[in-house]
Amino acid sequence: MTMAKILIAEDDRTMRGLLSTLLELEGDQPVPVSQLTDILPTAEETMPDLILLDVHLAGVDTFPVLKKLKSHPRMSQIPVIMISGMDLKDKCLRLGATEFILKPFRPQELLQRIHELAK
Repeated sequence: MTMAKILIAEDDRTMRGLLSTLLELEGDQPVPVSQLTDILPTAEETMPDLILLDVHLAGVDTFPVLKKLKSHPRMSQIPVIMISGMDLKDKCLRLGATEFILKPFRPQELLQRIHELAK
């Protein structure tokens, strides 16, 4: 299996660390960001194979970022998995997310979705 580059947009330091470690153990390359303003420039610079996007970063929803990603010529094809503690699946998918995962989730479930999408 080839190593996937995964951008992790998560403001919770513990969750960001856990996701990074989980991906590293799988042989993937995590690219963690915690600030809303870092998501688009980091994605453009690193061109990840997949983006894990928390629905809320520092109390602000990330739907505008999702829309920008999906309308960007180079980044529109990058799969985006939205993650939230609230069931916002319909809204996330309607706005262009590839997948939605409800917190708390099982690590294996997340890894399986990542590896199905990050090809």
